[in-house]
Amino acid sequence: MPTLTDRQETALRLILDNPGRVVAFLRGERNYLTINGITERSLDSRGLVHAVHAATGTLTDGRTTHTYEITVWELTPAGYAALGLDAPADEPEPDAEPAADDDVDLPLPAWFTKAYEAELAELRADSDDAAERRVHDHVTNGRTHAPRWLLGHLADAADLLAYLTAAASDLAPATRAARSRGCAQLLDLLRRQGVAPWRANGLAARPWGHGHGVRPWGQDPAHCDDCAAHVGPRPPADVIAAELTVDQERAAARAEAEARQAARQAQDEDEIAAEYGEHMRPGAPIEFTWRGTTTPGVVQSVYRRANGRAGADILLPTGPASATADQLAPLPERTPEVSGELVEGWWRITDKQGQELARVEGTTREEALAAADRIPAVRAAVRRDGGLASRPLWTSDLTPTA
Repeated sequence: MPTLTDRQETALRLILDNPGRVVAFLRGERNYLTINGITERSLDSRGLVHAVHAATGTLTDGRTTHTYEITVWELTPAGYAALGLDAPADEPEPDAEPAADDDVDLPLPAWFTKAYEAELAELRADSDDAAERRVHDHVTNGRTHAPRWLLGHLADAADLLAYLTAAASDLAPATRAARSRGCAQLLDLLRRQGVAPWRANGLAARPWGHGHGVRPWGQDPAHCDDCAAHVGPRPPADVIAAELTVDQERAAARAEAEARQAARQAQDEDEIAAEYGEHMRPGAPIEFTWRGTTTPGVVQSVYRRANGRAGADILLPTGPASATADQLAPLPERTPEVSGELVEGWWRITDKQGQELARVEGTTREEALAAADRIPAVRAAVRRDGGLASRPLWTSDLTPTA
């Protein structure tokens, strides 16, 4: 048995206890452990460890992105012997690709579960996305085995949680470190199964992951040929059918609830209009009185308040507001009363057949006609008859002006 120094034995046991996580030839990678450079060279030269490929890393200097291979240390049979252990037997090559519904032993790190419950559980409990619902069910029930098709979606959740944890400003340093470690541990377990995050968080470009949007679900195609290999196995047909049924039931329940809400709203509007007047309907012009000041406006919606009183959302020249029914009244028409005496400043505009078209203000006939010209019905009569008739609002026997 080779003689080891304390530092060499410590390094070998670190590699043994953290498979795939002790990085070779330190480059500054995140989520990896390191050992002293002199120690790793001595272990390598004695044939106690060897470097194997783990992933591809990238570095960006602001304009150019460089890629490099990330390698990690593994014990050789001699390394196991140096620790007094038997080297594990080589696993036979699989005869075929594992099935999508094969179960994988995947105990979830406790701090990953805590981070999920704190950041995503409430949002994903009633998600419209079938994959997110499946991940939520898996994590919150603490399952230790996962079907192979779910691994990619678990990697997406772990990568998103790692991003949210790093971006959180209100976490205690110890909590942030523990959550990040939990996410990294799960991502390492998934990488050993050949699974990498897909969505790159959907938030920002990341130096890892293959994010092209949401990982495809069911029979949806991959984003492009370059990323097709990273999609991973799809859910079985019975899982897709079950989730489709859930989506249809949710859509039907939502439509039914919206229809009930619309019926209740229409009933409330009819009851309020019958009680307070037709001005208490959406679209009706009203006057809003508040502290002795009256302002014109338009009703946007009417409803019953918690105390049973009728209320309305209204739009005023100054912006939206809320009011009770007793603060609103119909907006009176501006048409002046016709009487046997002069109504100064107002003119009656008619077509050449004497049909009244409008009543407008004007000191002179020219001002009245200019004001009337802004009214579409008046312009239509001019085009039809070639002119108008007009007169001041005087007694009924006043001769119209031609």
